[in-house]
This record gives sequence, C-alpha cells and structure tokens, in this order.
Amino acid sequence: MTKQQFIKKYNLTEAQYLGTEEIKGSLDLQSLTSIPEGFCPTVGGSLDLQSLTTIPEGFCPTVGRSLDLDSLTSIPDSFNPTVGGRLDLDSLTSIPDSFNPTVGGSLFLSSLTAIPKTFNPTVGRSLDLS
Repeated sequence: MTKQQFIKKYNLTEAQYLGTEEIKGSLDLQSLTSIPEGFCPTVGGSLDLQSLTTIPEGFCPTVGRSLDLDSLTSIPDSFNPTVGGRLDLDSLTSIPDSFNPTVGGSLFLSSLTAIPKTFNPTVGRSLDLS
C-alpha cells in the first residue's frame, strides 16, 4: 500500500501521517501486516499494530497510551518510541544495542534471549523480561 492509499484508507491527513498533527483518540490498525515508510504518528490514545511483523526504518511513533506491536520479530536500530502507557513487544527475541525506549507504564519484552549491555530504557512502571 502506498503512502497516499494508506492516508486515504485510514482517513488521515498528511500532517497526521508525518506526526506533526496529533491523531486524537486511538488508532486501530491491528489487521495490518506492514506500514509504509515515513509513517511516524503522534497518537493521543492507543496505537494497535499487533499484526505487524516488521517496521520500516524511521518509524518513530509518539503514543499517549499503549502501543501494541506483539507480532514484531525484529526492530530497526533507529526504533525508540515514546509511549505514555504500555509498550508490547512480546515476540522480539533480540533488540539492537541502540534500543532505549521511553515508556511511562510497562514494557513487555518476554521473549528476549539476550539483553545488550547498553540497554537502558526509561520505564515508569514495570519491565517484563520473563
């Protein structure tokens, strides 16, 4: 799906797509398996992307509540989201050295098999590494 098709299908403005204008409320994109490059939203509520298996380089969401990325198996080096509530990344088995998200609530990374020495996230509530 192209950027323009994505914007039209999900009724977004160009500014919302780029993250310069906040998307009020939540954005449910749980059935998507991929997103176009350049999508970098600011979402006031939750962002559900639970079916994504990969994200493009440069994906940098700011989410007020929860960000659900449960099906991701890898993340790019540049991925460091800011999430006010919960960040779910339960299918990741490894994280890049540069991964240090800011999470106001809980960070779920229950499938990791190793943690880089540089891992130093900001987590307000709990960190699940079970």
